[in-house]
Amino acid sequence: MPAWSRIDSGAATHIGRRSNNEDAFCQKPEVGFFAVADGLGGHEGGEVASHLVLRTVVEFLSTDEHTAPSAPALLTPHPEAEPLPEEGATERMLREAVRLAHHEVRAQQKGKLHMMASTLTSLLFVEDEVVVCNLGDSRSFLVRDGEVRRLTKDHTVLAEMEAAGLDIKTPFALRHRNSLTGAVGMEESVEPECGRVAVRPGDVLLLCSDGLYEPVPPALMLEVLAEGGSAQESIERLVTRAYDRGGTDNITGIVLRLL
Repeated sequence: MPAWSRIDSGAATHIGRRSNNEDAFCQKPEVGFFAVADGLGGHEGGEVASHLVLRTVVEFLSTDEHTAPSAPALLTPHPEAEPLPEEGATERMLREAVRLAHHEVRAQQKGKLHMMASTLTSLLFVEDEVVVCNLGDSRSFLVRDGEVRRLTKDHTVLAEMEAAGLDIKTPFALRHRNSLTGAVGMEESVEPECGRVAVRPGDVLLLCSDGLYEPVPPALMLEVLAEGGSAQESIERLVTRAYDRGGTDNITGIVLRLL
């Protein structure tokens, strides 16, 4: 049994100041899986992609003994991906699920949907840990002891420039600050980032699209979460705060309180 006995979860999404909501979220406590996806590729494509990615991953994880078609047989990992011998079965399973979702998106990239793809940030609970799986610029955070810890790395031009020690205040960097270098369905092959984090009672986990975390910085996240209430009340307040602070993008998030 995990050290915590129950997860209080809540999710919310808002169209923001866009004409269409291309975000999607998923709560599947029966399999311990929670995720947020932010679609891209136009008015129709983004919405289709985000829902397709979440549906494919959930169906894979919900299959008895995970006997879904083998994603590696359909798609090979990125040729530059480093081997990860320390990864456990759960990480490999999540990678396979995301590769399968990638294949499904690519298979439907026709006509108006030819540019569609989606970010994905997700958590899968395993005993006293969560396995974090991420591709794109949606993010997962751990809130503990009055501090916000980011659990994911963005796959963007800006993040890669920053990692390389380049100036991220140049006109080029500012122009491409939201340009993705990875997303489900974006390239011929896909390699999501996976990691494992120990969790304990009192922890709060937040998954969200960029429409939430850009107008709501960590200090404000802490302030809103400290107001208490249920996870559903917390995420609704965060989404409202993002919109009230001028958020123009779709705004989506999930709050998980470990009890």
